[in-house]
Amino acid sequence: MMNQKLEINSLIDSYKDFLIYEKGLSENTVTAYISDINKVSGDEKYFDIQNFLAGKYLESSSNKNYSGSTKKRIQSSINQFLKYLIDENYIANIEINNITIMSEKKLPNVLSPSEIDKLIDFYDHDLFLPSRNKTIIDFLYSTGCRVSELVNIEESDIDMEDAFVRLKGKGSKQRIVPLGSKVLNNLESYFVLRHKKNKIKNKKLFISKSYKNLDRTAVFRIIKSTGVKVGILTELYPHILRHSAATHMLEGGCDLRTVQEFLGHSSVSTTQIYTKVTKAFLEEAFIESHPRS
Repeated sequence: MMNQKLEINSLIDSYKDFLIYEKGLSENTVTAYISDINKVSGDEKYFDIQNFLAGKYLESSSNKNYSGSTKKRIQSSINQFLKYLIDENYIANIEINNITIMSEKKLPNVLSPSEIDKLIDFYDHDLFLPSRNKTIIDFLYSTGCRVSELVNIEESDIDMEDAFVRLKGKGSKQRIVPLGSKVLNNLESYFVLRHKKNKIKNKKLFISKSYKNLDRTAVFRIIKSTGVKVGILTELYPHILRHSAATHMLEGGCDLRTVQEFLGHSSVSTTQIYTKVTKAFLEEAFIESHPRS
């Protein structure tokens, strides 16, 4: 067994190789694990394993702006890292600290239907890029899809006649999501401009201005910049359109199980957070409109 004070960078590099080459994890997953470990190790050169407790760090560190769910994720990453160090005999078989950290039930931000319309209506179908941006925003809201799903959709996944899209979600699980009349109209206009460009060989539905695969960060920039341009003060990101879609469906009378299928949640408990949003909406509506409120 090595000295209890170990060079953190060499250990992290070794662990990264293990995750990639032995566990076969994706690049995004490995990056997330390493990022969490780096949050804990900070600028430390050595990993003082005898005096390190992941849970204690998370409770007492200066990074108190972490949400409960983020703390739990970081602690899980650290625990997996410690298990690797034990299995590889870098450190003694210590008891991994698995204290329970309550996750904060943070309600998702939601836009109003009129704000959604502002975002979509900012663009026209006069040129390729504005048409693409308009259709992307409408598509994210109308289908409730994730950004990772959006950038991987191919033209062949769209059935314009039967009005549905085939989405590939987490764990390569596929689901069929209906397409409403408004997003279908935007798709038709977008296809006209897209197909005019004979140079395009890319099969992806949404592509960059150089006709390459669209990066997820580009979608974030589109949503954020459009929000600024239309004067929406809320911090915007693509997932807010997914949150809004789910909330508006529940407010419109859709049942929870249907919304679960629509979003591709494996558990209905994940979907239930939106019932808290609609409860807040109902309370506000009650106070404003009921004679005996």
